[in-house]
Amino acid sequence: MEPKKSNDAIDAAIRSRSSRRDVLRRAAALGVAAPALGAIGATRRPGLTRAQDAPGAYTPQGPKVDRLVMWTRSTPDAPDNTEFANLTAVAQAYTAAVGTPVEIVTVPDADFKAKMGISAPGGGGPDLFGPIAHDWLGEFAIQNITLEIPKDRIPAVDDVNTLGIQACSVDGVLTAMPLFIESVAFIYNKDLVPTPPTTWEELVTMATELTTGDVYGFGFPLLDQYYESSFLYGMGGYVFQYENGDNNIEDIGLNNPAAVETYKFLRDIYHQQQPPMPEAAIDRVNMHKVQEGMMEQRQLAMTISGPWREAPLTKAGINYGVSVLPTLPNGQPMRPFVGVQAFAVNAYNENSEAALDFVLYATSTPSVLELYKGFVKTPVRTTALQDPSVMANPNIATWNQQAAAGVPMPNIAAMTNVWTPWQDAVDAIIPNNAPDDQIQPALDGAVEAIQAAIEESQG
Repeated sequence: MEPKKSNDAIDAAIRSRSSRRDVLRRAAALGVAAPALGAIGATRRPGLTRAQDAPGAYTPQGPKVDRLVMWTRSTPDAPDNTEFANLTAVAQAYTAAVGTPVEIVTVPDADFKAKMGISAPGGGGPDLFGPIAHDWLGEFAIQNITLEIPKDRIPAVDDVNTLGIQACSVDGVLTAMPLFIESVAFIYNKDLVPTPPTTWEELVTMATELTTGDVYGFGFPLLDQYYESSFLYGMGGYVFQYENGDNNIEDIGLNNPAAVETYKFLRDIYHQQQPPMPEAAIDRVNMHKVQEGMMEQRQLAMTISGPWREAPLTKAGINYGVSVLPTLPNGQPMRPFVGVQAFAVNAYNENSEAALDFVLYATSTPSVLELYKGFVKTPVRTTALQDPSVMANPNIATWNQQAAAGVPMPNIAAMTNVWTPWQDAVDAIIPNNAPDDQIQPALDGAVEAIQAAIEESQG
């Protein structure tokens, strides 16, 4: 639910900051934001260095400024979590340490990227923002919205998950500081499934036995490409070839032989009902809502989904468990898309050093542990993962294990050209039960449309 008067708050923040003429803003507009921040990093005050009491801890260094404005997608109105409250707690702790007030403004998720793209270059955006999804960073980098996070400023950088660093890097430059990591995994009702399947064959057998009347043994949003990535990458397909942290837009694998086999498989598991799946699995409009409701009503025993489902299932009183996804018929593990939540510094602001200081503080181990209470997502910091408060959730280790087997969602701007053609191909193949000879042409058409859109955006 959008908080009341959120747009008024945003517009007021924009108006109050429209007169900035900082040198960093002008440098960023010319594409030289990273070197500018590097120079700032060199001016760090001596004596106010990282706290030594625990790996990943960080003593705020300032400088003190009149205020910092942070935009976030979290809202005080959310019914199932305390994200906003825990963000507020971290901000208040920072204020107590440095003296700088931190104003937190909720920007609705659907408006966030557009408002950043319009407001930041004009000097009306926030000083920092987050947590945001890492796959936004490619677009922000093109707009020069994000400043580089100098790795030598990160407390205990080796404590941070390498996958998180890779996901938040664009062209080798760290453009945001990772906080949490997530992917889909296997969720099951323990009352119906005492031991989860480890292979696809076991899943089919168990789901078939459990399916009776209104109860289905298995179902998931079959037309959602984010979920399909587990199958696609596990069977050898891909969106862009990903190597050494880089996505190669010249090498699109959505129509390679492995991708063709993937979509034959996804088509068949529904239409051959191996395993049986509810009709909602291929209802693009309702596939999430209906199947989530089914699981909360004990009508769905097993599914594929993410950590965002823990709170609703707990609220519904479901005795659920989380395990890694079962291996595919080819014997290979599923490899889901991995998402990373991160904080970033706005390049077009006059408080870059203070904003960076807050971001480093907010992603340090003590702050991560505070934020975990509200977000309940897997920290990218090893020390946080090993903290008793995190280890008390038996599922966190599983989420982390599953994410480690995944692939970062491409964070490059070209990914915006992928979703619609890919979706069109999926809709032509799976719901229509397309014959074998139509699958390759459908995927070829998607890739051709993607390539054309990328060329147009670059030309």
